[in-house]
Amino acid sequence: MSIRSNYKRLVSAAKGGRLEIKVFELYWPSNSALHRLDPRIKVGGLAVLSLLMTMTEWQGLTLTSFVLLGLIILGRTPLRLYRSMVMILVWMGLFYGLSAGWVWSEGNTVWQGHWSMSGLIQAAELLWRVVLIFGMTRLYSAVTRPLEQGLGIAYFFNPLARIMPKASDFALLLTLTLRFIPLIVEEAHILWKVRLLKGEWPSSWLKRVSEGMQLIVPLLLLSLKRAEELAENLTARGYCSGKYRPLILQDRSIEDYVGVLVIVIWGVSLLVLG
Repeated sequence: MSIRSNYKRLVSAAKGGRLEIKVFELYWPSNSALHRLDPRIKVGGLAVLSLLMTMTEWQGLTLTSFVLLGLIILGRTPLRLYRSMVMILVWMGLFYGLSAGWVWSEGNTVWQGHWSMSGLIQAAELLWRVVLIFGMTRLYSAVTRPLEQGLGIAYFFNPLARIMPKASDFALLLTLTLRFIPLIVEEAHILWKVRLLKGEWPSSWLKRVSEGMQLIVPLLLLSLKRAEELAENLTARGYCSGKYRPLILQDRSIEDYVGVLVIVIWGVSLLVLG
């Protein structure tokens, strides 16, 4: 079968809804207030609130649940962006429930134990905290561009760079890593579509694994090529170790001050309720 006929078949299948190409979506483009917020505020707020999540009680978790739901609506992010967390949270819930809910007396074997209601409640509360932290992190990545994420995180490494010059190199590495993740995903998506043009995707899971392994080599070659081009560009611009400084040219707006106020009130409420 020729490439042209495969291409026509692929297009017709996509139009008919019989073919779904899943893309790992990180950033959700929009013009909401969360998207326009200064990335430094979002990074600092995420770090502080995630730390407070480990110290607050169920009242603070309830408050955070409602606030997070409101932020998801405010950020105009669809719920399907959070589907990738479901399977991970299910397995974590099973692990927490088994490790904390199943107890046995000293001298007895594991299978002679019983379920403990207090242990199950403790596991559910721990899973609740994890769900909220994962949800806030996913929302942060959905409303913040990868480059802005790196710049926001690198901004907080500036004090360390004055003490340890290598901290600036780590900040640069983190910025470039966050910037290149969407590019690698995009190239993997292109390789996936090229593979579909050659023929149908096999139904056997062993053949699927084999086909997926064959896409790793060209993806690695493309990634190494991008890394080599980046190194040449840094060398041409006279970059040397310990000289990286994040530059964020963004004027603070009323939304930024409101965001800081909301984070402060949110954090103080968690401390009080904890």
